[in-house]
Amino acid sequence: MKVSTLAMASLFSASALLSRCAAFAPPSSPLAVARATSTTSRWMSTEVEAANGEAATDQEAETKSPPKIRTRRILSGVQPTGSLHLGNYLGAIRQWVDFQNSPDMEPQFDEETNVETRTENFFCVVDLHAITMPHDPKELGESTMASAALYIAAGIDPEKSKVFVQSHVSAHAELAWLLNCATPMNWLERMIQYKEKKAKAETGSSGSDSVGVGLFTYPILMASDILLYQADRVPVGEDQRQHLELARDVVRRFNDQYCRGGPFKKRCKAAGIPSRPAFTEPEAMIVKAGGARIMSLTDGT
Repeated sequence: MKVSTLAMASLFSASALLSRCAAFAPPSSPLAVARATSTTSRWMSTEVEAANGEAATDQEAETKSPPKIRTRRILSGVQPTGSLHLGNYLGAIRQWVDFQNSPDMEPQFDEETNVETRTENFFCVVDLHAITMPHDPKELGESTMASAALYIAAGIDPEKSKVFVQSHVSAHAELAWLLNCATPMNWLERMIQYKEKKAKAETGSSGSDSVGVGLFTYPILMASDILLYQADRVPVGEDQRQHLELARDVVRRFNDQYCRGGPFKKRCKAAGIPSRPAFTEPEAMIVKAGGARIMSLTDGT
């Protein structure tokens, strides 16, 4: 059936007139009821759309979980010398300042894995290492505090890096004893620095009496310095790489002996802690040319 243009115009005019009349119709009239029903339907449709939009927003917010935090730690230190000479500065502390102020030290966020990586710096005065050889206790105490102050004077910012004295944290010595009990003696007998220092001490005036057990076991103390803070990156010089490799061996041995199997998992569950390995395996940081030989965790000279 064909509808003429005149008929279509009449139909639209009638619809518009009906809407205007409904606005003035009595509340009980069919026109008013129809108008109220139409308005209510539009209102309900709007509310449903708004509710659906809010639900979608809430669902999206719930789906996007907060980022996981991964912490990288850098640890290094030198023995107290009493004066910040050129060897210490060029070999170690200058590069510590570079690490501290590097853009890589800023938090890094990976959207794909939803992981935020943060870097922490630990720079300590390793005074416990200094007592492996004959020393004056009073002078050592003074030079220890002076060295800590000189770290800051050289550019280490306490707001960005943690500066501390090794002997002030008793856990260093406590962990060293535990690691001593888990380390084979022949591992320490292979340490080149021990052989060199022992030979040098024995040719001196005091002979072999000046060689203490601490000189033999101090690589284990160095390992405890690193493992205590779960440091995964350690800037060391060439003369200390063997000691860092020893620390890595100790980590593997300790985790293999004490952090595996059903009993370990049961102990962790009873204590309410994750059943992951106790220690992080550290890696050596590549230091700049010219500073590798004088940059050392225990001796900056």
